[in-house]
Amino acid sequence: MAAIDLDLSRVPVVDVHKKNFTQIWPSLIGALDSALFVAVDVEMSGLGNRKKLMAKDIDDRYAEISKSAETRSILSLGLSCFETKEANGDSDTFCNVQTFNLTVLCGEEYVVEPSSLEFLVQHGFDFNKQYSLGIPYFPGNDRNDKTVESPSIGRLVSELVQRSKPLVIHNGLVDLVFLYHHFYAKLPSRLSVFLADLSEMFSGGIYDTKYLAEFAMRHPASYLEYVFRKQQQLNDSRSPKIHVSFPNYVDLSNVEYRDLSKSNPNGLTVSGICERYANHGWCPKGHRCELSHDVSAIIQVKQMNSRRKRRKKRTWAECDGNDESREPLQDDGSYFELFANHTICKSYMFERQRPTASCSEEFVCNHIEATSGSSGLK
Repeated sequence: MAAIDLDLSRVPVVDVHKKNFTQIWPSLIGALDSALFVAVDVEMSGLGNRKKLMAKDIDDRYAEISKSAETRSILSLGLSCFETKEANGDSDTFCNVQTFNLTVLCGEEYVVEPSSLEFLVQHGFDFNKQYSLGIPYFPGNDRNDKTVESPSIGRLVSELVQRSKPLVIHNGLVDLVFLYHHFYAKLPSRLSVFLADLSEMFSGGIYDTKYLAEFAMRHPASYLEYVFRKQQQLNDSRSPKIHVSFPNYVDLSNVEYRDLSKSNPNGLTVSGICERYANHGWCPKGHRCELSHDVSAIIQVKQMNSRRKRRKKRTWAECDGNDESREPLQDDGSYFELFANHTICKSYMFERQRPTASCSEEFVCNHIEATSGSSGLK
């Protein structure tokens, strides 16, 4: 596995809304053209019944996710594009990253779940901005004209599909169903048709970093920040490395800078590590938990426990809470998810040239079955 060498203290994110969409459109298309692969993340107004969404039967799961997609909306679409730069003669890889956050507004009525909105607000989502500046769209293909010259979300997704770039997600079945229904076409009633469409749409492959973490990398935990921070730590002891850079934007009026260098904190406490957060990346108490949610510390403890190979000597401390588990947005939400997804997948691809798990019906079915009992939707 290649190590990751990058500075996340100032990650630029291009903020795209209806007033600057036309202006930024050429940059979006240019980023897609030059990308080695593209990560996608969507934020939704709700997900519906969580238990039904985690049905073990893949047909039942698809049917329930489809119902959610047809009644809820997408609030924002994130795209992050990795371009491979020329190497300097050594075995390292050098990449340039462009990340775009598109605020969108559905033109039809949709269900809003208070719990989802509360969660998004807690993590910095601006609903005033979404309703005043969101790029308008209509679900499906009935009222989205993807052939006209003027920029639209439907046309942007069509441009992505036409370029056959590998698509990167994290535990992204829900993202794919929502993306298909809202920005591409009406969802087919049968899962087999949906999978066949995905295989044709994204012929460059779909790579799910949660699937890679569990079944290719064999990490003890597969929530996004754990996998990403673990790959970062390889930087101190292994090579070759991945070096990441960002564009130097001249016009900063549409650019936000995010500090993604910090692990998800809760402080290192004498009480120990929160077992629920350590295993699932989520804790019902959130920042109120007295135990540590520091992922770097969690990695260290997991490594020690792995070496001991005796569960009775575990150093976890367990917090109270219900049994639901869900991988959360990080404090910088989709920005972290987009960037981490790219870097994990690039680290994997660097060593193996191309993952064996591609966007085929077999892979997607295997992924659904493999994650049916896993923790959470995101």
